[in-house]
Amino acid sequence: MTQSRTGTDPVFKLAQQRVNKLLKKIRAEAQASATDPHTLSPPLVHSLRVCTKRLRALLQLYRPVAGKTAIKAVDQSIRALANAYSGQRDAVVQYETLCHLADQYQQSHGSDMQPLLDHFQARLDDKAESASPLQPEAAFIAILERWQQKLKGKKQPDFESGLEYAYRKARKLAYEAEASDDDEAYHQCRKWTKYYLYQLQMLVDKPRPRDKALIKQLKALGERLGLFHDRCVLEQALNRMLNQGLDHEALEQAVLLMLTWLMEQKRQDKKQCQEWFEGVFSRPHNGVKLKG
Repeated sequence: MTQSRTGTDPVFKLAQQRVNKLLKKIRAEAQASATDPHTLSPPLVHSLRVCTKRLRALLQLYRPVAGKTAIKAVDQSIRALANAYSGQRDAVVQYETLCHLADQYQQSHGSDMQPLLDHFQARLDDKAESASPLQPEAAFIAILERWQQKLKGKKQPDFESGLEYAYRKARKLAYEAEASDDDEAYHQCRKWTKYYLYQLQMLVDKPRPRDKALIKQLKALGERLGLFHDRCVLEQALNRMLNQGLDHEALEQAVLLMLTWLMEQKRQDKKQCQEWFEGVFSRPHNGVKLKG
């Protein structure tokens, strides 16, 4: 049941715990390496971005009790911090995605993808050198302050109502993606599937066997949707290369071959996602019950 805001906001408390855990890791790394605390290592950049995703998932629990404008204001602050590190992280993901695909392609087709790998390796190095350090601790503190300011109301979020909202939203997007076959629909489904998964992981302390099975299915679906998203981002980067023009014939040939290969991989991703949709979202309502 939705409660009065006279007590501590349980969702905000969870958000604080997530932030404090990450800031502790950031401070520990800075102390151990004696480096600028604003410059994060790649693993910490990944941890920061995961933290922002979990914060955004928690934020969606307010949907049944708070206005869209207030939620959006906090969400924008979280996204701004995540986006500040997106160039560095996305370059890493694109290079790793390309390496995996190039290895698969070369084994089955024998074509040389090395010019393309070299290009993305150089791009990765450039992104690392040009990364602008922020003040993550100050940014997170500002986010939590804005959270309290914008979401201060008469009602506290209800965990079960929030979970129900996320499940139904993800389910709706899954069937829209299946019907339209549009890449963007799959991206939106990925976002809300992740929200729902993160919410379950943070709110369900002792899941029942069927809840564990659902979480396992959601993780598998989220991973496949994430893989699909990575392939789409790589596809966009390759198309930009072609549009800008390439002087290197071997590089242009590798780009064209990889784009053709990506289309087939994306088709397989969508087929696998559709199979997962049927298992994960077969019920019209969220079936996970929280204690208390």
